Amino acid sequence: MINKRKLLSDFFSNYPFLISFTFVAGLINSITNLLIPVFIGKYYHLALHTHSARGKLFDKILVHLHDVNLFFELFIGLILAKVLFTFLEKYLVGYSAEIFSRDLRDNLVETQLAFTFPAFQKKPVGKYLLRYSGDLLAIQRYVTHGIIKFSIDILFLVAAFIILSFINVQLTVFIFGAFPVFFVVVYFLNKYLQRITVKRRNIRSENLSFVSSRLHALLTVKVFNRERIEHQKFTRNSEKLFQYGKKYFLFYGLINSLFPFFLYALLAIVLVYAYRINLNDNVVIPPAELLIFIMVLINILPLLRRILQVNIVWQSGNVSISKILRIFNNKTERRDDNTSVKLEKGQIEIKNMDFAFHDRIALFNHFSAVILPHSITLLKGPQGSGKSTLFKIILGIYTPEHGEIKADGLDLLSMSMNNIRKNITMASDELPLMGKTLFEVVSYSRKEEKREQALRMLQELCFNIPGEKEINLDYKVEDGGKNLSAGQRKLLVIARAFLTRKKILLLDEPFKDLDETARNTVAEMLVKLKEKRTIIMTNQDDKVPVEVDHVIDLSW
Repeated sequence: MINKRKLLSDFFSNYPFLISFTFVAGLINSITNLLIPVFIGKYYHLALHTHSARGKLFDKILVHLHDVNLFFELFIGLILAKVLFTFLEKYLVGYSAEIFSRDLRDNLVETQLAFTFPAFQKKPVGKYLLRYSGDLLAIQRYVTHGIIKFSIDILFLVAAFIILSFINVQLTVFIFGAFPVFFVVVYFLNKYLQRITVKRRNIRSENLSFVSSRLHALLTVKVFNRERIEHQKFTRNSEKLFQYGKKYFLFYGLINSLFPFFLYALLAIVLVYAYRINLNDNVVIPPAELLIFIMVLINILPLLRRILQVNIVWQSGNVSISKILRIFNNKTERRDDNTSVKLEKGQIEIKNMDFAFHDRIALFNHFSAVILPHSITLLKGPQGSGKSTLFKIILGIYTPEHGEIKADGLDLLSMSMNNIRKNITMASDELPLMGKTLFEVVSYSRKEEKREQALRMLQELCFNIPGEKEINLDYKVEDGGKNLSAGQRKLLVIARAFLTRKKILLLDEPFKDLDETARNTVAEMLVKLKEKRTIIMTNQDDKVPVEVDHVIDLSW
């Protein structure tokens, strides 16, 4: 079970030197901001030969200094250090953010690819895709601004209050006492903003999923003349998003407008407070001392703004982290078996198997069957009888509720998915083509020495592209084969399965969409292949252009 603490602690423990160096660079950069007013105070001390609190502050914090030339050398060094550590802080924070995002993206993809198929089907693809945009950015800001920079800012704030107390304790206590009131106000405003943020993100995710599904089904939308209907549905969802967006920016603007009001009002109150002290208490705050106090305060105003705004970063990050964690904690396939299994015969035995999709009537009830090696077995039955589902059960895509499935006497249900799919493969229209060229589409290995094998397989299947004199393995395949006919795609699907040389072949409707010549070619190849493999196939009708050895009827 992965939680937020583990997600973050893994990152910090994997890159301790980088995080430490980033933290130190940021802290030193912040301290240089405080030292500049102190240096100005010491300059006033040296230039006018006075013994002010400013000069004493410099001596307390740094060293006793009376040489003007040495002072200027140190001051130039401070400016150069400011430039260097500003660069280091910005670069290292950004670099840390990119490393964190890279690792998180990699782990996210690895986890999604390892999902069990039923777990994956619970959400539209659009909701998974959303995690790669806004959520990753929000989590990245959570780590950099919500943890690293926030920690640096807190330490810097403590150092700033220490320096301010050296200058004037009363003013420092007054400023420190004003913060809790403002923090409480901003906290409750942010709590309401968080609820709006969650609803806004959920609607945005739904909109992305809606658009993704409709664009994938664009041909259906056009054929059934649903452009206006689907647009109206989207418009209603878009209007909801707009309304929550208005609420979000209303409170976001209110919170952000309170920051400058509080910070500059605080500065004004300090000035009034100092003026009142001089008038009423006969305790004179030297003007130069007040000036350096205000300069230090001005330097920490941006820091105070970041600290007060960090709650927004935390809330946005927490929403995104919770969504990412749901993905990481989704059910994944077991692929960690280090043993290697190789089927020699390819015999499958199914005993008393029960299977039903969630909240549906059982598709298989005490189903048993034996599929012999070196044979062609036909699964027969009407649409919805479970032919394709049985293939997916054998492949480990779905898991039966009860029963046994064995291959060469080995328990498939306890075997790792990696071992199952090293020995069993499937050709189906449900398995989209992947790759940019014909070679990439049909070859599991993209190594150059596999090109000749791929070319020979396509030639045996009589695959051709109209207008092309010979097969070009570098021919571009667009978006899963949209620039190819259904028959061409089917031949590529079959070629991909045949080239794997796995012991058991599951062929879902292998003759569908093929012309007579192609059907006969595939049939001839199946007869040859069964000498070394076990072939299980389905067919859309009873006319099968190849002689089958066994028939399993799945009719109800």
